[in-house]
Amino acid sequence: MCRYSWKKVSLWALLTLFSTVSASAVDRVSIRAKADSVGRDVSFSEYTHIYRTKRVSSTYPIKIKMKGGSLLVTSQHSQMLPVYKGNGVFYGLFRLNKGTNWISGLPKGTYIINNSKVTVS
Repeated sequence: MCRYSWKKVSLWALLTLFSTVSASAVDRVSIRAKADSVGRDVSFSEYTHIYRTKRVSSTYPIKIKMKGGSLLVTSQHSQMLPVYKGNGVFYGLFRLNKGTNWISGLPKGTYIINNSKVTVS
């Protein structure tokens, strides 16, 4: 019989590609980001159901400019861009095409995009 729950096995499988995972005797999983600018341990607890993950930036460099209430994002490659709310909660994942991209319809507030704070007014 397996001593780990399906949640831990699934979590481990998802994070294996991006992080180094180690399990301790108290059923907690500790993760150290390999190449992230945050560079801190992040705890996952199955008992409290609080899952905090590292912030992720885009794969390739991008340029972000505010134009009115929309974001003008320029990228040299097609890629996915994660967007987080100002408090660090994941907001959405946007597909960027090579060249100029517009992201509009974001509610007013502060967002973390590519590990930088961006304010939409």
